Amino acid sequence: MNLTFLQDFGPIGILLLGAAVCAALDLRSFDSHGRGPQRTRWVVLASLLLAFVASIGFWHSSFGPTPPDIEHGSLVIDRFALFFYAITLAAAGAVVLCGADAESELDPHRGVFHLLLLMSCAGVLFTASATDLISMGAGLALAVLPMALAQGLHKSAAGSVRTAARALSVSGFSLVVFLLGIAILAGLAGTTTLRAIPLGLQHLGPLLVVGAILMILGVAAQFGLFPFLWWRAGLGSRLPTLPFLAATLLGSLAGTAALLRLLPGALGAAPSTWTLAVAVLAGITLVLAPCLAWRQRRLSLTVVYLLVAQLALVPATLPEVSQAGTATILYLLLCVIPLAAGLLGLLGSIAAQGEGSATSDLRGLWARSPVLAGALALLLAGLAGLPPLAGFFARLMTVDAALHAGLGWLAWLELVSAVISVLVVFRWLLTIFDARVDGPAIALPQRTTVIGVVLCTGAVLSFGLLLGPLFAIATRGALPPLIGP
Repeated sequence: MNLTFLQDFGPIGILLLGAAVCAALDLRSFDSHGRGPQRTRWVVLASLLLAFVASIGFWHSSFGPTPPDIEHGSLVIDRFALFFYAITLAAAGAVVLCGADAESELDPHRGVFHLLLLMSCAGVLFTASATDLISMGAGLALAVLPMALAQGLHKSAAGSVRTAARALSVSGFSLVVFLLGIAILAGLAGTTTLRAIPLGLQHLGPLLVVGAILMILGVAAQFGLFPFLWWRAGLGSRLPTLPFLAATLLGSLAGTAALLRLLPGALGAAPSTWTLAVAVLAGITLVLAPCLAWRQRRLSLTVVYLLVAQLALVPATLPEVSQAGTATILYLLLCVIPLAAGLLGLLGSIAAQGEGSATSDLRGLWARSPVLAGALALLLAGLAGLPPLAGFFARLMTVDAALHAGLGWLAWLELVSAVISVLVVFRWLLTIFDARVDGPAIALPQRTTVIGVVLCTGAVLSFGLLLGPLFAIATRGALPPLIGP
């Protein structure tokens, strides 16, 4: 494929252009009676759709028998990057659709949020295409920092500004830790190019272990891994739905792309330097997060802890340095996105109607709104990994990956985490379908939110049935030279 740089990286350019349009509409909204912020939602959806269309041409050639990798200096479009192009654009679209009811929490800053969302999407795509440490650090910063700023966009300005300041502090600290780790790695290898790093690591010493651990800790905040799970849950209880949902999904996608390029890729020849640290952090999170979810009396916090437990399966699968292990991670991401977007979108819609998420608020929800109760129950079942939903097969594959990596204790922790998650969800299902009805009837969400939730629930139902084709796509995205030197 003989394309120019602008053509090759058109999707990133389209997202940045859409962000500029959102900024212009937001600036003009003061002179147009407030219609600009409402228009920015459609600008975002159009930008995401155009970016996806711009990447379709690469899919036909790059997923063929002999795919050409399009390289421009420190950036590349390969199967791995294309997979993240598609999943990132889909995740951002799910955030906008499912969170339409929750946009009122951001008034009068909807346009600013949509601008930051598109910039963060571009950062995830940049991170997935990075082939050296410098561009990867820049992409991760572009993906994380806009979402940290978005956490200050709330009607109650005083509290949101404090939350945004703390979020910026934590995000900045995690980025600094990550950059320290890659600086140590670059110094030991004598290069910043990912493909050349294994050749430069002649001796495996303690300093390399320190660098790998710093990189892992720098990304742990994006997943909400131990010890950052309390911080993630605190954000979920204080932030508006949209910024929290976008930060969770896009931060996790950027973090996964960086870890897969660095650990199984650049350090694939030296797994002993990082596998134990990843496994320990993941194992602690897998048990602690659902236990904390059991203690909650608000469904919103319960969902946050269960999502952290699901995302912990990503680092738990990393020690299986193989194409199958990486494909399992990619399939797991496909399952987590509709679960998170659908659940938090529904909870945001309920909150927009003045209802809470405490046990007393949701008791007997099936009688007050059968459709909402059914969708909520289905998505909660998927989050717990109940068969035959998509989350069930993702959990099975992660257990198999842990066994193949020789980490039997981690596989047992994954099973314990699954059992506790099922018990947590079962208790909430009893509340939702309780015969006692508390509170008035709840209206259905607006049309945009309904479309997003229907698509998410359909994905949760169908991804288990489409396991073969979806896992095949994930496997193609995990082909060498991603794995090993």
